[in-house]
Amino acid sequence: MNAESTVFRASRPAVLAPGGEGARAAAWLLSWPMRLAATPMGRRLLGAVVLGVLLVSGVTYLYDSPDPATEATTIGPNGVVVQAASTPAAAKRQTAAAPARGAPAAGPAEVAAAWFAARQKAAVDNVRSLQQRRISATETQVLVMAEAAGSRMPSQWVTVRKGPSGWKVP
Repeated sequence: MNAESTVFRASRPAVLAPGGEGARAAAWLLSWPMRLAATPMGRRLLGAVVLGVLLVSGVTYLYDSPDPATEATTIGPNGVVVQAASTPAAAKRQTAAAPARGAPAAGPAEVAAAWFAARQKAAVDNVRSLQQRRISATETQVLVMAEAAGSRMPSQWVTVRKGPSGWKVP
């Protein structure tokens, strides 16, 4: 005989019989939003839920969509933004095309970093320019920070003035 035969035992009762407790629970659960929308507070609550779902889905879409491709930039040792070449071949062509071109004039960030490095007796590579604020057309203050020995990280606003020979710390 088959072990699954219903001759020796009764068949299983239905878990959710039509018209039973399960059908009543499902009908109550499905009618709950409509009963809630019948009251003024319920309409406000449902409106807030719908608005929240729309806002969350909008922000999710914005974070999921990629930004357009831009030119790669890197930050130099003194906090100056440097445009990186898009391909290694372009970098070789650029250096091969203009080998005699001199370095650009030092800006206020580089001058302040070099001065602060000498004052703190630290390497120029360990000094970073964090922020600049322009005082006038010829005067700028630069916030510099040095990674000194141990856990010391001194910082200071350095005033730099532009003269006929370039930027200098007075």
